Amino acid sequence: CARITLPGNEEAFARLVAGVRAALAPQAILFDVDDTLVDVSGSYREAITRTAASFGVAVGQEDITRAKAAGDANNDWELTWRLVRDGGGDATLDEVTARFERLYQGDGDTPGLRERERLLCDRGVLERLARRFTLGIVTGRPRRDARDFLEAQRAGDLFEVVVTMDDAPLKPDPAPVRLGLARAGVR
Repeated sequence: CARITLPGNEEAFARLVAGVRAALAPQAILFDVDDTLVDVSGSYREAITRTAASFGVAVGQEDITRAKAAGDANNDWELTWRLVRDGGGDATLDEVTARFERLYQGDGDTPGLRERERLLCDRGVLERLARRFTLGIVTGRPRRDARDFLEAQRAGDLFEVVVTMDDAPLKPDPAPVRLGLARAGVR
């Protein structure tokens, strides 16, 4: 059940009715990626831990969870840099980003942590949803990482819309979600 307090003015009530109608009859579904569609405990989160360690700072999963919950943590390079600095490490954002990327992407003969990523839901579920709705992704990942993941999981054909950090400000800013809705052709 849901309890809704009805707004007292006509404009607010109309907005409420539109919101309820959209929730009950969606035209599209926009997914986040990290920890929603994708298990990143062994990839992005591991890259944060290993990058921090390379600068002499111990960062555990609890530290990452706490930092993400505090907000303004959708850019994992910047988050790692903050954790390194907060832990007494000395590094520039560029240095942290470069080490993080080597770990995540891999280099030469060393496979990247990105290869550990897996879908958190069955592809069949996504296929059934894609038959009924426009599916999209709105993520704080770079476009390359989002594209590479979708290709590796053979799931790119399921998502008509992909909005990345290259397209709009990072969440919680509403701009990337609004862009995703516009690209999906829905309100």
